Amino acid sequence: MKAFWALFRMEAKLAVRGGDMVIFGVAFPVGIMMLIGFISEPEAIRLAFGGIAAVGICASGLMGLPLTFSSYRHGKILKRFRVTPVSPAVLLAANALVQTLLGWTSAAAVYLIARFGFGVEIAGSPMRYIGTFLFVQASIYSLGFLIASLVPNEKTANWVCTLAYFPALFLSGATVPFEILPAGLRAFASAFPLTQGIFLLKNAVLDSDAAADLSRFLALAALAVISYIASAAKFRWD
Repeated sequence: MKAFWALFRMEAKLAVRGGDMVIFGVAFPVGIMMLIGFISEPEAIRLAFGGIAAVGICASGLMGLPLTFSSYRHGKILKRFRVTPVSPAVLLAANALVQTLLGWTSAAAVYLIARFGFGVEIAGSPMRYIGTFLFVQASIYSLGFLIASLVPNEKTANWVCTLAYFPALFLSGATVPFEILPAGLRAFASAFPLTQGIFLLKNAVLDSDAAADLSRFLALAALAVISYIASAAKFRWD
């Protein structure tokens, strides 16, 4: 555990110094929340809150995790760790925790701004919302692990992450309201796991009937299980 926490501190410092995840995973959703808060009514802010809280999940899960893992593989860092007493899996776990905390920080900042800056409250149970957020985060991160496991090199990882991240960011309801998209785009974007996750988050915020979300929960749970199993089976260390 001592090695894990040492690597965690190192990964956290690198994430802050690098700045990309702090900007896109934390500052970006905070900026969106403030913009929507200043130009929208409280009910519109409440409707947008769940999607904006998912921006940090999208950034850390579909960009942060796979790009970091692939860069470590490309730089032979994982290979070098295999000849040390510390398993390379410990390094990956430390980075995964950093990405997870960035997602939590983003969601917490968005909530605090919505709650104390614009007076928006979660209509349903806070525990339901928190549980839903953690579930959606685990589901989306499973895709990040899967991408990291399957891409052959860092260049391919950049392309795959770009193709996964930007459509999800702009079409899932995270930044642009899903309801205003044309019908064709809505049908296309409905296939995105993040879209279904945002539906779950919005319904948790609005205290909608949880039973109506059962199919979404089952679909995302199946995706997560399959992706994590495939990631473990196919992960390339060098």
